[in-house]
Amino acid sequence: MPTSCEDLWRIGHTLSGFYSVKGAKMVESVYCDFSKLPNEAGFQKWIGYDDVKSAPVYFYVQRNSAFNTANVPIPFQVSRLNIGNAMDLSTGKFTAPVPGTYFFSFTGHAQFPTSSSILSLEVGLYLNGNFIGCGFVEEYNTLYAQESPLTLQSTLSLQKGDQIWLQIKLISTGVSLFDNYAIFQGTHFTG
Repeated sequence: MPTSCEDLWRIGHTLSGFYSVKGAKMVESVYCDFSKLPNEAGFQKWIGYDDVKSAPVYFYVQRNSAFNTANVPIPFQVSRLNIGNAMDLSTGKFTAPVPGTYFFSFTGHAQFPTSSSILSLEVGLYLNGNFIGCGFVEEYNTLYAQESPLTLQSTLSLQKGDQIWLQIKLISTGVSLFDNYAIFQGTHFTG
């Protein structure tokens, strides 16, 4: 990769303009004036650093057992992918390593007991403790071990250090966020 306008000129670039070059530690943006020679003033003007995302951040985690505790972050036990190590399985919290736009997706299954009442499960997405949105399911006249899926997706603009997590916001007695890793993997969180 070229490190200067002179490198670009030597490999045949002749059109003046903005270019990305390899700096000492980051990709830099420079303006090259190819109407001048490399030793002339104004041949290269440093503009700044390019916002090149050279460290990807994404995760895919799962639970391996049922969960039914409200108002605490949902922890995860299985990491299918955790590039950038921004997802902490034990706390269930994702911490943004850099400012940017992030996408999150959750899928889970509510498992219901036998009941003639209305039963529900609501899982919320939280940003630094603030409720963002939820996945919600409600059933009545349920049979034992009846299941219903719930989902949640969100695209958020985050700052470095912002934390994202899921937690059960509302849960009826006997209902759980179902998972049995040996036979059924139903709780997925990815971002």
